Amino acid sequence: MLHSIITHGSIKADISYETDRMEFIGHGNTVANPKAMDHLGPLSGKQGSVLDPIVSIRCKIVLEASENIIIDLITGVSDTREGCEKLIRKYQDKHHKNRIFELAWTHSQVILRQINATNADEQLFGRLASSIIFTNPSFRTAPSIIIKNHKKQSDLWGYSVSGDLPIVLVQIADQSNISLIKQLIQAHAYWCLKGLAADLIIWNEENGGYRQDLHNQIQALIPNELLGRPGGIFVRAADHISDEDRILFQTVARVHISDANGTLTDHVNRKAYSKSAIPYLSPTTGNDCPIEIIDT
Repeated sequence: MLHSIITHGSIKADISYETDRMEFIGHGNTVANPKAMDHLGPLSGKQGSVLDPIVSIRCKIVLEASENIIIDLITGVSDTREGCEKLIRKYQDKHHKNRIFELAWTHSQVILRQINATNADEQLFGRLASSIIFTNPSFRTAPSIIIKNHKKQSDLWGYSVSGDLPIVLVQIADQSNISLIKQLIQAHAYWCLKGLAADLIIWNEENGGYRQDLHNQIQALIPNELLGRPGGIFVRAADHISDEDRILFQTVARVHISDANGTLTDHVNRKAYSKSAIPYLSPTTGNDCPIEIIDT
């Protein structure tokens, strides 16, 4: 892994770094109040446990009146140390970095057109993705339901769900909320294109005479190649699932959403900023940082 800072302008102090998590956080502290933020001196430059590192760089800059400075933060990975060093040298070139941002933006627009989504959708899907990869209690089912579960992963197999991939569970009971399903199907396509595999499970909870109509609407939104396959989308009638299995599905789901609680935006705005959630997929539009380097 590589992590570097490049400044274009005057620097008033040496650059220092820290990869020792315990040194950075300090005894008795947390990531909310790390020891490193209690003093303004250089970081120690120590190498701690490489299995549990921190990546941090400190550079003190003093701006005079009307003075400008550009700061580039670069994070990346390579198979070898030599590969990392090559990338660091490569991205010293300001013009090359600008080109990468242009390519990342173009790549992002192609993806959005492919799944018929907007820039706002992309930000929403990226924020939700963090709770799929890093457990966020705010998006999981209530602890009172989880504690009732007495089943195991193999009990999912009867529903053609392996349980090997993260599960996103959505419940819909009202046809008028079909837009929630549309957005989650788009989100699933976005995650797939970004390399994030997950099973999207849709429970049809319509109790009236329109259950089949709702089922048909949902099925029509899903590409055939994704129906009922690993990393794909599964549509199930809720009344065909036993109470014990309902508890199991709700327990294992990383993200549990119900149309009774508003739109996808409502869910994300209420829950995405839980302290336990870690941002993962950042948008690649406008002036935001690209989530990937497109190497030419």
